[in-house]
Amino acid sequence: MNFHTILKKVFVKSSIKNYPVYIGKNSFDLLPELIIEYSLKGRIFVIIDRKVNKLFKNEIEKIYKTISDKIHFSVLTASEKTKSLEEASKIYSALYREQFGKDTLLIAIGGGTIGDLAGFIASTFMRGVSLIHIPTTLLSIVDSSIGGKTGVNFRSTKNLIGTFYQPDIVVSDTNFLKTLTDEEMISGFGEVIKYSYLTDKWFYDKLLSAPRLLNNPTENFLNEVILECIKIKSAVVAQDEFEKSGLRKILNFGHTFAHAYEAISDYKIPHGKAVIIGILNALNLSYEVGLINQKQLDKMIELPLKFKDELKITNFDENDIYRSMQYDKKNKGGKNRFVLIKNFGELLVDVEANKNSVLKSIRKTKKDLV
Repeated sequence: MNFHTILKKVFVKSSIKNYPVYIGKNSFDLLPELIIEYSLKGRIFVIIDRKVNKLFKNEIEKIYKTISDKIHFSVLTASEKTKSLEEASKIYSALYREQFGKDTLLIAIGGGTIGDLAGFIASTFMRGVSLIHIPTTLLSIVDSSIGGKTGVNFRSTKNLIGTFYQPDIVVSDTNFLKTLTDEEMISGFGEVIKYSYLTDKWFYDKLLSAPRLLNNPTENFLNEVILECIKIKSAVVAQDEFEKSGLRKILNFGHTFAHAYEAISDYKIPHGKAVIIGILNALNLSYEVGLINQKQLDKMIELPLKFKDELKITNFDENDIYRSMQYDKKNKGGKNRFVLIKNFGELLVDVEANKNSVLKSIRKTKKDLV
């Protein structure tokens, strides 16, 4: 393969199949070669984010022409409301109408919502077809494109319906990040921050000491951060692909609260921002249930509070947040279960917490963000 630019390549191990993740500038240009190298022959259907399609129209059309002159595609407006059975049904209908078969290659180009929807469709159409993820946001590059979780929302519950389905290739071209707004980059850093609690403290300290974390981080810094996040996630996925042992649940750190904040805002709060709030809330709850002391808490909240000016939840009622969490997938026996922290790299899953502790942690989180 002609590597005309400096790329990083990470293999994600899976019980079904191992697959490569290509990281770096201009990696999207390698798509035609990768399709041939990995023998992904067949008719191609592209599901692409409308904004990405507009911003990179010339570059994308150039690649399309190199691959095939008969590519079908669906251009979608990315939002949590797009992740629905109704939207999936429209694409099933298009695939059926155009007589796509088992040899279909589905290519997802966009952020997490596009990837989640496309992955769900790829896993269920014809009981599974080939899938390539081309994530275009920081959030999707470091998180949702890796690990095989797919899903659609149902009513007010996020990812209630979904599957585990691994892609064949992930191509993470950092050129796409240049067009992201500050809010979209901050949203991506929500998942990056999460990873800093899952490993030794050095990664947390690296992020905390970065002088330009919020203001145009350098390309080298971003590449290092992306690579580290993917390594952390792929290592967890390799050990617990289908959430059987419980280890993979640590990737949900902060997400029980995050999904509740998203839901009660009618998804006006972007996922990554909700994750930052959710992490802060999970840290406060870890303190409330006695897993960490005040000194640990003070240290651990420093990083999420670097984003304080971007996070406002003062108008949310704590009881509404609590009620929303009753539909979380991690709950068992009608009781809330949380992923909480004892130390950097030491997280606990399925931790029960009483209502009073949860409400106190929500109030503390709101106070932190005032």
